Amino acid sequence: MMLRSAAPLLLALLVSNTAQAAIADTVARLGGADGVVLVVDSAGQVLASHNEGKVFTPASTLKVMTTLLAAEHLGLDNRFETDFFVVDDLLLVRGKGDPYLVSEELDAVAAELAPKLKGIELAGVAVDDSWFEAGIVVPGVTSTTEPYDALNSATAVNFNTIHVVVKGGVVSSAEEQTPLTPLATEVAKRQGVQGTNRINIGKSPQDSRRYAAELIAAKLRGVGVAVGSKVGDGAVPEGAVPLHTHQNSRTIGEVCAAMLYYSNNYIANQVFLAVGAAVQGAPASLDKSVAVSAAFVESHPGLKGFVMVEGSGISYNNQATSAAFAHALELFEPHKALLRVQHDAASKTGTLTVTKSVVGYADTKEHGMVRFVVSLNGAGSQRRWDIVQAVQSEL
Repeated sequence: MMLRSAAPLLLALLVSNTAQAAIADTVARLGGADGVVLVVDSAGQVLASHNEGKVFTPASTLKVMTTLLAAEHLGLDNRFETDFFVVDDLLLVRGKGDPYLVSEELDAVAAELAPKLKGIELAGVAVDDSWFEAGIVVPGVTSTTEPYDALNSATAVNFNTIHVVVKGGVVSSAEEQTPLTPLATEVAKRQGVQGTNRINIGKSPQDSRRYAAELIAAKLRGVGVAVGSKVGDGAVPEGAVPLHTHQNSRTIGEVCAAMLYYSNNYIANQVFLAVGAAVQGAPASLDKSVAVSAAFVESHPGLKGFVMVEGSGISYNNQATSAAFAHALELFEPHKALLRVQHDAASKTGTLTVTKSVVGYADTKEHGMVRFVVSLNGAGSQRRWDIVQAVQSEL
């Protein structure tokens, strides 16, 4: 009787061992000599491993760690804020790193400010950008006009980008919700835009502040506020009380979900910089955020092997090991609904010239939900998904 009752257990063990042997062969074949693969079950038991101790460049999968930092230090249910003051005859705007101060959000700002500015005639709008340290240069960000290379700043509208149409030398806005401003016209002509295009406004912090001031002024005029043409830089007097503080309609969790879904590097580094300021005080700086991320890693021994030099994954100097990332996924599991579902797996991809990666969660027949980390060479765009699908079907 005992032998007969043990038979199903023995059979299950044999099937499980056979499946793990099969997946081991699959990940070794698809991973290649320099690939990294790790699959663990909910208890942390290793189900498949390939080059487990090898350090790799996480690329945009790093945004998972940036979201963990936001959850820890900003709170995913909280919201980014922007302060508005009236100083002399200017509306003075002090941003605090809100990455989603887009045109639709500025409509809400204008509606909130209009009754508070009733009877006040403003000479213009000025921006105090001191919440971020001057001259922040994010490693990996280059001088192209692509949106992912946009300048990070404390007060930024529309991701520090313009979306325009240029036809016959005439510049117009490509968005009904976004008035064309003088700076947008200048940037489009300067960059030689043809047709419809979204580009960043460049690397000048002064242009970033000017664009924010111009667009906010235009939105206020649209709701009947008298605003002159003066735009420029300003400084909030010490002890000044805001006329109004705008809270973004999106929670920080929703901002991070958009960051993960669209893999937006600009948003990721706005969040990363905001984390540093939240922990160590303004002004935000890259050094502060790097120090906060290092402290987070040190406080979770399972994360040993993670090195963050910025928050988006665009830098090749970010580092991780598969074991460290698997632990990050364990910490991230309460937030996994923020991830995009691709190939039936809640996951985040990463793409740089020399690496193609994917991390996330997959359902299996025998082991339930598993966590996976895959980092392959530059030719691994499809193979990373082949590995994920093998995990789903073979385990």
